[in-house]
Amino acid sequence: MSFETALIAFGIITLLAVGLEIMFTYATQGFAYGFSSNRPPVQKSPLGLRIQRAYQNQVESAAYIVPLLVAGHLADMGGDTVEMVTLIIIVGRALFMVLYYVGIPFLRVIGFVGGSMGCATLAYLLLAQPF
Repeated sequence: MSFETALIAFGIITLLAVGLEIMFTYATQGFAYGFSSNRPPVQKSPLGLRIQRAYQNQVESAAYIVPLLVAGHLADMGGDTVEMVTLIIIVGRALFMVLYYVGIPFLRVIGFVGGSMGCATLAYLLLAQPF
């Protein structure tokens, strides 16, 4: 997977996550909930909290994934190893999101570790590259 494709895929995963959070809120609170600024705070269900936290984690992970992908693109890195690492990052993040929604804590670690190890490998490849 190229860096451009990985950035697009990461953006799509993030948009799907925020879309799911919005649609879940509308489904549970009513459509008018999104148009009122005078709404009281609501208690979210366990699924609602997982959806919110999964999206929040996705946004936070952008702080270290997106710069690495952009740096790899700007460094004009290529090859099978780089493409495999970017694929692992994206698949790991997608898997993490799905497993977070399911609500089995120890399983979502698999996706998190996959994405994080992919990022660590990409950072190593960037730092090991001659200038």
